[in-house]
Amino acid sequence: MKWSQYGRLTLALVASLALGLSMTACNPSFTLGFVYTLNTKTTPGTISAYTIDSVSGAITQVANSPFPSGGQYPVAVAVSNSNGNNDYLYVIHEIDNTVVQFNIGTDGKLYQAHTYNTPGTYPIATAIDPSNRYLFVVDSYAPGFNGVAPPNINPLVTNTVPTQGCVVVYPISQTDGSLGTPVAGNDGNCFTIGTPVIGSQPIGVTATAFVNYLYVADQGTHSIYAYSVNYTTGLLTPLANNNFQAGVKPSAIVSDPTGRFVYVTDQYQNLILAYNIINGGSLQSQVNGPFPTGLYPYGMVVDPRAKFLYVTNYNSNTVTAYTIQASTGNPVAVSGGGYGTGTGPTCIALEPAYGRFVYTANFLDNSVTGFELNPHTGVLVTALNSPYPAGGLPDCVAASANGTHPVQSITP
Repeated sequence: MKWSQYGRLTLALVASLALGLSMTACNPSFTLGFVYTLNTKTTPGTISAYTIDSVSGAITQVANSPFPSGGQYPVAVAVSNSNGNNDYLYVIHEIDNTVVQFNIGTDGKLYQAHTYNTPGTYPIATAIDPSNRYLFVVDSYAPGFNGVAPPNINPLVTNTVPTQGCVVVYPISQTDGSLGTPVAGNDGNCFTIGTPVIGSQPIGVTATAFVNYLYVADQGTHSIYAYSVNYTTGLLTPLANNNFQAGVKPSAIVSDPTGRFVYVTDQYQNLILAYNIINGGSLQSQVNGPFPTGLYPYGMVVDPRAKFLYVTNYNSNTVTAYTIQASTGNPVAVSGGGYGTGTGPTCIALEPAYGRFVYTANFLDNSVTGFELNPHTGVLVTALNSPYPAGGLPDCVAASANGTHPVQSITP
């Protein structure tokens, strides 16, 4: 497992995509999209690539998979559709402080395009804003805190000295997906997280839709840090009320596609902490919360219709499913969940074209579990031939739509 664990309006109407509800075995299948797992067993790491069958959700490894990840210990991944299709994959490497951009081929193959070094050290989480203009990368340690530990002391292990993470904001080229020079922040090309404290440990980041806010979960301070985002310049500005309590050990953070709610998992208490985004970007704890999960919740995803929330439970080997109440944002457990995965599920991803299939990376048994999502109830059914073999120690998973198919979306 990685040194520092990562790795997130009054109405929202679902766009009228088919969702494949009428698809049966009589319909011809096609490649709906692609699934990618980050494998950490070897140095450098690798990426396993799969095609998604549109009818069954079964995944099949593409030719030449797995591909080199381009760096040491890949821990987080994001997909961009800068040119109108989901064509670019960005992989964050914790050990050598790199972001590697891949172009996604029409057959799902990966082609390494560029490598970028982050300003700080030990990047741990990433997110792309809903408009696909900026890639946000969270460094565990801001540039000013490199080498601050006494000799022979590893701050990642001991946390005996003041530390501070930061957020790096990379502009994404709308032409070829390349990353521009990081936006100038308050610490070089970085925006620091909170204030220097003993035990600071940022773990996840989410960028909201429709309302321009960014939220970072920090395990060391048990907090969420909040920023407004200027989408013309990429500048981050801490909110006046910038710090919100987030349980004992936050492990994942996501916002819903309507930009109204934020959800954080707490690994120590086995809970979801749910918040309403109120005026000015402040977070208000939801009534009736927090909400129970399985054992050691690790990863989380909201479906693109903003109807369902799914959480991986690392020690339970399950996914818990919730419906999101439209009026309150409360996650209500779906009857019959959790759903069995492989051993040690970490990341979870939902294919964005139809929003019908869910996949988990299972760290301990080197597998990927696939599910078909019922878009009316949120119930999950294990996909055909699941689980699927992955590379060694898959730590995270992402999904991309096939370029010839639309991406599920909502409008305010």
